[in-house]
Amino acid sequence: MKKLSWFLILMLASVTVLSGCSSSTPANTAKPAEVIKIGVIQPRSGPLAVSGEDSYWGTKIAIDMVNEAGGIKGKKIEAVVADVPNAGAAQNEVNRLIQNEKVKVITGIYGSAMAEVAAGICNRNEVLYWEHISVTDRLTKQGYKSVFRMHINGSLFGEQAAQIAESYAKKIGLDPTKATVAVVSENGDFGKSIAAGVDAYTKKAGTKIVLNELYDSKTTDTSPIVLKLKASNADIVIATSYINDGIDITKKSKVLDYSPKIFLGIGSGYGLAAYGKSLEKDAEGMIDLDPTSTPVLKNLDPNMAKAVEEFQKRFKAARGYDSPTVGYLAWQATWVLLNNVIATAGGTDNLAAMIKAAKELDIKVGSLPTGAGVKFDESGQNTRAVISAMQWQKGKLVTIYPDYLANAQGIMIPLPAWNKR
Repeated sequence: MKKLSWFLILMLASVTVLSGCSSSTPANTAKPAEVIKIGVIQPRSGPLAVSGEDSYWGTKIAIDMVNEAGGIKGKKIEAVVADVPNAGAAQNEVNRLIQNEKVKVITGIYGSAMAEVAAGICNRNEVLYWEHISVTDRLTKQGYKSVFRMHINGSLFGEQAAQIAESYAKKIGLDPTKATVAVVSENGDFGKSIAAGVDAYTKKAGTKIVLNELYDSKTTDTSPIVLKLKASNADIVIATSYINDGIDITKKSKVLDYSPKIFLGIGSGYGLAAYGKSLEKDAEGMIDLDPTSTPVLKNLDPNMAKAVEEFQKRFKAARGYDSPTVGYLAWQATWVLLNNVIATAGGTDNLAAMIKAAKELDIKVGSLPTGAGVKFDESGQNTRAVISAMQWQKGKLVTIYPDYLANAQGIMIPLPAWNKR
């Protein structure tokens, strides 16, 4: 079994940056250090900029930590960063990184449409593409050889969400075969993939879907969606949203006095700090389904726990708040890429060696801060990615499911009416 490599984090707490330590050598005679270039793509501007920036910092911090611990075989990692707010920008920037910057590895990205473009270009140019957030099913259904995704795909995300819904239905005395479910999803690949997974699982479980609706995440008024939810009278709602529409769905639910027994929000729409900040006490009791953003450090390998603590400290210093899920996903994906793929392959010059290293990864569930492990299937999809149920309690997200990741008990299940919260 191939486990996580920790040789790069020895003496992590006492690592010092060595730049400037050779002051006795004249600057003009210093031999330039060899570097390993990695392309880093994120939407750092545009409508996805908040999550894109959080994701960027997850990757940057992982690279910084590895560099400060000596790099990879003495070579420092150089991040070549590109802002890709949309699919057109992704096409231009990924081509630039490959053709002009000569990168052999590209990692990203928060945004399914951009991820699909990037993966196709990388595979065509024999460049390793290492996806850490996007969930679109199509990413790993193209037969690509050099594309790997660390995060869960959309259909499996939807299936796990439906399983969690079933679990909470039982806790409040609902028979899953008699419970009704309403599914509302943003109309991109992100939402469609998850909705398909929910639909597949509920059909197997015998749960009845009474509403399955797509909507435009760019809408400024989600009242029509909330009215459809209310009319469906579903016991359980599973909603896949981005941040602005997620906030608005919650606000309009209060205005229209709508409370299902169980509301499960999927995606950054319900898990970002901006959600809690915008809604304040109205966020209380709302559940977000995502990989956990509250790792149980005592359950991790001591070296990993130490590295995660360092990441948490650096992220908060950089961003002013605790890392959301996307920050952890980007950090752990980059950590594995550097320590277990590129280091094993001896650098980025040999694509076949990197692919072999990735395919041989066998990291057990629970080894990474989000509770995931790593084992890729033939398509390049990580089969050991997991999600959790997190809940807003007293202005913070806590993890309430599954037990091995939980740091709190669930409250307000079933949800009371708005005037009783």
